[in-house]
Amino acid sequence: MDDATRAQAQKVVRPLVDVAFSDTGAAEAAAQALLSCYDGSRFHLCVRDLCLLDDSHYRAALLVIRLRIEKGIEPHELFDDEELFPKLCKRWGTQLHVISRGEQYGC
Repeated sequence: MDDATRAQAQKVVRPLVDVAFSDTGAAEAAAQALLSCYDGSRFHLCVRDLCLLDDSHYRAALLVIRLRIEKGIEPHELFDDEELFPKLCKRWGTQLHVISRGEQYGC
């Protein structure tokens, strides 16, 4: 990915990251989209939760998914802060980790 494309993608995705770290109703959905592309074996996306995102954050989530699937670019590769996604994992690990979710829903 060239620098201009990376900067453009980062500009779109950064607000989604900010929401994922927030305490808003959309935070969990934002985190699911990001973390499922970052570490899909530990974090899964419930597609219906994307309904909790407003239009710009929904489009950012779709961009993250498209970059991962179509270009092989993981979301953490957009940012220079190497601790950003480990911090996001820590923030949501007990709620969104597949084992925690399985126990919560009796799976």
